Amino acid sequence: MGHAGYEVVLLRHGQTVGYENDLGLTDLGEQQASERGKALAAELEPGTRVVLPHARSARATATAVVLRRELLAALGDASGVDVGTLYPEPWFDNLRISIEGESLDANVAMARRLRLPDGELPDWARELDRFDTDHRAIAAAGGPIEFWVSTPTTFFEPPNLTVHRLWAGITALAPDDADERRVALVATHSAPMRAFLNAVLGRDPGEPENLEDVRIRVAPDGAATVTYRGEQTAFTGPPPIPPWFDAAFLAAHGRP
Repeated sequence: MGHAGYEVVLLRHGQTVGYENDLGLTDLGEQQASERGKALAAELEPGTRVVLPHARSARATATAVVLRRELLAALGDASGVDVGTLYPEPWFDNLRISIEGESLDANVAMARRLRLPDGELPDWARELDRFDTDHRAIAAAGGPIEFWVSTPTTFFEPPNLTVHRLWAGITALAPDDADERRVALVATHSAPMRAFLNAVLGRDPGEPENLEDVRIRVAPDGAATVTYRGEQTAFTGPPPIPPWFDAAFLAAHGRP
């Protein structure tokens, strides 16, 4: 039996301590997640089941923890809303970089880059420097992601592959019970959000604010309505995976 439709809310993580490694949230980032959790709780109707997948990075995990805490505090036991447990979901991870055959989170890759001695750099490090030579103020403003969505690269996960894996994560959230009213609150990153929006809207809308959302309402037939900053766009999903991508890798993305 199919589902009756469900909603996925992609949320950018809160303000992070930095982008030069896999780091957590600042005090402001914690506050942003707390306020967003309270606002989301006010939207949830009795009978809703909330699922809480999140990207595996420290900042996305910390954001998800605060969101769930605020949902539970605001809703209580008598709300009729079933708040699920947190779980990591690699499909919603940050963009990846291939270094010597290993697929790394972009910020973990940057930490490796910063440990290199001065002198001749390997090709992957030079490309990472083109992506972002600062990785602090520029990263916070979204400059590296603008580069990534618009510039062909050799070592970076291509944005269209990111769209495929993000969509795989969205479709995997469909409930099995036709009577279930499901909302997925997903703490993720601006890179997959922007790649997805670029595919849906036909343009890069720029960097989302911390805890800003992209809402995807999936109908029983699998078609979706994507809402971002008040603009609604129909989306039926990406095309079949092209032959130059490894479908087996995508299916097992980030899993043992």
